[in-house]
Amino acid sequence: MFVKKSVMALAVASLLVTGGIWSPAPAKADKLADGSVVTTLSSGPTTNTGLNLYVDGSVATGGDGSKDAPYKTMTQVRDAIRAKNGALPTGGITVWVKAGTYKFPYTFELNASDSGSAGKTIVYRTYPGEKVILSNGVSVDPSLWQPLSADAQKRVNPKVSASNLVELDAKALGLSNINEYPGGTSFSDKWGIIDLIVDHERQPVSQWPNADETAGNNRTGWTTANGSADASSFYYGTGGIPADGDTADALNADGTNRAQRWQKSIADGHDLYLQGFWRTAWAPVMSKVQSINTGSNSITLLDMPSGGMGDKFSKQIIGSNPVYRVGSGKEEWRALNMLDEIDQPGEWALDFKDGKIYYYPKSGNGMMDKDVEIADKTSAVVKLTNASYISFFGFQVEDSMGNGIDMQNSHHITIAGNTVLNVGNGGIIDTGGYSNMIKSNDIYDTGGFGISIGNQGDRNTLTSANTRITNNHIHNIGEHAHLAGIVIRDSVGVWVDHNLIHDVPRDAIRYERNNNLTFEFNEVHNTALEETDTGAFYTAQDWSSYGNDLRYNFIHHNRRSNGFYADGSDAGDNYYNNIIQGSDRALQLNGHHNIAKNNVVVASNSVRIENRSDTKDQSLAVSKSYGVDSTFADTLRSKNPTSGAWLAYAATLKAKYGYTDNLWSDILDPNWRPEYSNGSAITNNALVQVGTIIKPKYGNYDVSNNTVLDSVTAASFYNYNKMDMRTNNAQILASFPNLNSIFPQIGLQQDAYRIRVVTRAETGGLTNH
Repeated sequence: MFVKKSVMALAVASLLVTGGIWSPAPAKADKLADGSVVTTLSSGPTTNTGLNLYVDGSVATGGDGSKDAPYKTMTQVRDAIRAKNGALPTGGITVWVKAGTYKFPYTFELNASDSGSAGKTIVYRTYPGEKVILSNGVSVDPSLWQPLSADAQKRVNPKVSASNLVELDAKALGLSNINEYPGGTSFSDKWGIIDLIVDHERQPVSQWPNADETAGNNRTGWTTANGSADASSFYYGTGGIPADGDTADALNADGTNRAQRWQKSIADGHDLYLQGFWRTAWAPVMSKVQSINTGSNSITLLDMPSGGMGDKFSKQIIGSNPVYRVGSGKEEWRALNMLDEIDQPGEWALDFKDGKIYYYPKSGNGMMDKDVEIADKTSAVVKLTNASYISFFGFQVEDSMGNGIDMQNSHHITIAGNTVLNVGNGGIIDTGGYSNMIKSNDIYDTGGFGISIGNQGDRNTLTSANTRITNNHIHNIGEHAHLAGIVIRDSVGVWVDHNLIHDVPRDAIRYERNNNLTFEFNEVHNTALEETDTGAFYTAQDWSSYGNDLRYNFIHHNRRSNGFYADGSDAGDNYYNNIIQGSDRALQLNGHHNIAKNNVVVASNSVRIENRSDTKDQSLAVSKSYGVDSTFADTLRSKNPTSGAWLAYAATLKAKYGYTDNLWSDILDPNWRPEYSNGSAITNNALVQVGTIIKPKYGNYDVSNNTVLDSVTAASFYNYNKMDMRTNNAQILASFPNLNSIFPQIGLQQDAYRIRVVTRAETGGLTNH
């Protein structure tokens, strides 16, 4: 079946054709910082194979898969390969997919029956130079968009004309994820509703303040509370006594009577959700509003924030029940997904009560010339389960509420040269696999993470996964849930190299509960754009996470975040020969045996080693939190470290890293004081225009032999304004001798799939965002 989207007028039911729907596709491109697009990826060179099969969605009906009689759908070719029952030709099979959009009812799934074998890999790839889109979105007939109803017109922001907006009956379309947030009335990472994608661009959910708008003296896109009213309420105007003393009414400052408008909408049954940092500067919570009191200038949430309202470091209201804090006046919040705040082209909102989508088109031509997709399927676009020896080259994957590519318990899989965008959760996820390659992909405009690796290898036996994540460009992710560019959890032996990660809401790379990871030649800039108290590279809370090497990485323009952050009694990370520029705490090391040496730190506020318990007292509370009675100690004990693989591992680690302590007996000895940062070090680094070096009061650590230069000028970098950090300075080269040869190798590299490497100027890597 051939479908041309510009004349499509099909009901949703007719869109869900077995095997998918085909339509022409535009040229493939990656989005740059200025909104322009460039071609960066290819499906790679033509290679010899045992059998070639062909797919072309433009043919009337599917043939036998030959070049002259191609299959019409990818499901047809998959089933034809499956029918071979593993009797594959030497050299494997290559499936050539012609340009167009191939749509799946739910997911394109491959399992053990679809696998290749050693020397007989099954390759799915696009024709060279042609763009193939894989999607499980719901296409929308342009004629279904209507002018606003009379009731909706009453709620339109006074700054715009109701005639500029249109509405779509989401219930009539039969969409599933339009009735409520799955996280309920208070949640952090469970957005879980549809996305609106117009002309292959995810449209921004309406918000106040707008992303480019300043409300009061706050950062763009956010306003702040003016103190706590009670455990579930805060002031938006006068009435509170916030620590910062600022009680200006930013909510109503633009003269649109915002508080009264919101109050009226709530009274009429329309939900209002606020996303706020009610207690901490990380993990903002979406909270349903119960009521607005314009008399007292206060807003009450339906659910009390965990711990009560108000920054946890502000003064506690004595005798309050429930407990809450007076508030710092810096608790940031914003309103999301409300018709009342659609005031910019591109913004939209889903109204749960009405069952409608309200949208402000970007051009004045209405919706008839728009290609509209709604992401409503929670399944991944492509899913591999118990599959092996399969490759995917050169596709564009989009329009899902779930993940782009989801691999479960699969091995010897290569995902290369693909673009993943406009997905509600993550770009690529790989759980329980091994010997997989994720290479030279572009991932952006996701609701959650970029790439996630989990349960690879075996931590109990220290068996390596031998999985590699290399040369990927990940940016502008975490639009719904503030997740990381790359996440690695509960794994052993994963290699992460030459990736470029930037413009992320929290950390760029987050790794927790792992061993023997290697991070090298990665470039990171502009992290923590939404949250704070994080790091470009972040790990936390595991005494057993030894053997991780971080070297030859470049972190820059990172003013809201730490550089390398070993948080909450982490242990066993090794940071050497990295360049960290423009970070808050360039090195933030908590826990033991975290070693930073031979790094170059530039224009950052501090480097530091900290103790979670900086006291001589071995109190019961300290022992429970950070000592031998803690959950961290329990995790280490669960590895049976006094025998088998972990006993041998201790000897390997001591020989490699020069530890003088006995692993693991010293760490589990209360007299060794594991709550201190014992065995950690900041040594032989070059510190250029760094504010302070901070050391803990107690513990056996080493901060020594660091070269200090008082200015960037003294460092003699080749071109600091363009972030060319090579240098002629002998003191810096004494700390990092091969800096000048290593530096050009950092970041993205041209290869068979990445045919163009974007510049730092194009990614916005020369300024703080």
